Amino acid sequence: MKPIPLLAPFGWLYGCGTRLRNVFFETGIFQSYDVGVPVISVGNITAGGTGKTPVVDLLVRYFIEKGKRVTVVSRGYGRSTKGTVVVADGKSILATAEQGGDEPLLLAKRNPAACVVVDEQRVRGARTAIEKFDAEVIVLDDGFQHRAIRRTLDLVLIDAMHPPFDIPILPAGTRRETLDALGRASGIILTKADAVTNLDPVLAKIRKHTKAPVFISRYRPAAFRRAKTGFSINMNSARGKSAVAFCGIAQPESFRQALESIGMQILDFMAFGDHHVFTQEELQAVLESFKKHEASYLVTTEKDVVRCFHGAGQPLIDEEPVFFLEMNVSIDEEKEWQEFLGHVA
Repeated sequence: MKPIPLLAPFGWLYGCGTRLRNVFFETGIFQSYDVGVPVISVGNITAGGTGKTPVVDLLVRYFIEKGKRVTVVSRGYGRSTKGTVVVADGKSILATAEQGGDEPLLLAKRNPAACVVVDEQRVRGARTAIEKFDAEVIVLDDGFQHRAIRRTLDLVLIDAMHPPFDIPILPAGTRRETLDALGRASGIILTKADAVTNLDPVLAKIRKHTKAPVFISRYRPAAFRRAKTGFSINMNSARGKSAVAFCGIAQPESFRQALESIGMQILDFMAFGDHHVFTQEELQAVLESFKKHEASYLVTTEKDVVRCFHGAGQPLIDEEPVFFLEMNVSIDEEKEWQEFLGHVA
């Protein structure tokens, strides 16, 4: 989203509103509820595209390895339902992307032992997790602004490619809060660090607004999989091969860079909006481009594959060589990161 300078006065009003709301929480006028188990929130101060889902996935895997019963609680952005929906119970997938949202379903597929609950009221979702699944740890997806639930750790993600410091506040830009909100973070995770040569300017600006520890994270291709079966092929075999790529994510350029990092030759790149629900006409255009360019692969993101299943994209996945690039996140300061989380479990 490009900044809209004419809306800047409304941004000033929005910023005043968010500050006042935060004051109300800090003084107890608005109440935060302790749900009785550790809650780790993953959020940001900009709308979309900072890489929350891979970090949530990293946290879920960490706590599962520690032997904890983990539940992800999310709003379930883009779902067609309201209220509480159990996407996964730690044994089975119980909802589609349309019913529960694409990111919650992706997290459930990646972590079969985890429970995933979506609810626009996070406190209610957390209570469901505890009462129904005996959750010992709750990972709150996109929770920084949802202060009604008290959290043990408040992690804020900052995109190294698009840091928030020069981004106008809503509605003129995509920043959700004033920059002083970073002061309430327990920790900062600088995401997509591998795409930026010099991190020092961003780190210096972060230090002006918070004393919280800063962790540098990097996204790395982990597997190249067939969408239909999940079967992984050697990524080296994709090097030098041609591809037509399509995606519906907030920062499509990061996907393109990831494909290029494994040596793929991108003949056509078709980007749609975040959480985009593909129509048959759009997918037909993707297929026509694939055939026109005589590419070796038709490639999309893992999140888009989740959204395509049980929808218009099912025939494409069943009949064509559709692949996705699975990405994992790593933290540079591994020892410090383990110590940081060790206070929780």
